[in-house]
Amino acid sequence: MTEVQHEDVAAYALGLLGEDERAAFERHLRGCASCAGEVGSFAAMGELIKTVHPDDLLPHEPDAQVESLLVRRAAAERRRRGFYRTFMSAAACLVVAAGVFLAISSYTDGPNPDSVHGPARELLLTGSTYSGTDPATGVAGVIGLEDKGWGTHVALELKGVKGPLQCRLMAVGDDGRSEVVASWGVPEKGYGVPGSPDPLVLHGGTSLPKSELNHFTIETFDGRSLATITV
Repeated sequence: MTEVQHEDVAAYALGLLGEDERAAFERHLRGCASCAGEVGSFAAMGELIKTVHPDDLLPHEPDAQVESLLVRRAAAERRRRGFYRTFMSAAACLVVAAGVFLAISSYTDGPNPDSVHGPARELLLTGSTYSGTDPATGVAGVIGLEDKGWGTHVALELKGVKGPLQCRLMAVGDDGRSEVVASWGVPEKGYGVPGSPDPLVLHGGTSLPKSELNHFTIETFDGRSLATITV
């Protein structure tokens, strides 16, 4: 059986996996919300990079040993493929680095970058949105949803919570099945509260189709419910 690594999400989204590897990773996606939530970001970059021709970026020196037009074309195709794979790998590294930066920044004293731009904010603006506020805790959330072939892309905007806390977003289906969409740490100053007005904005995924979702629960790691958002 083909071994699947979480890091394969970039290669899968950018079309660099072989047939067996791709099939194995698609099976992995059905049970891994973390990888599912990242596929869209890599796929978008892949479509952009496909429009770049390597001859526009790399110097080309004809090989004096190549005399046949057919051979020259074959050599050019090999260079093009080599460039594409190398460039895609570098692009994937940039996306991973950006994701790590956003995750770290959301736990530090700086503003949450995705509260202004990023895939989570974009989904909250363009997807189907649902909101809810818990009168007991004062925690308020907005959920953005987008149907995907692998399940549902989910975005969350969270306000009215102070830390330190460790929290998670749970997706609950009509049949009672639940999955973790995302988890995060809340620093002492909190999010969307006096003195710290910026909300927390993040995104993830669930294998549950959008049509089968019932509600989302924002809860602490010890099971305390902070807010429930019905869809």
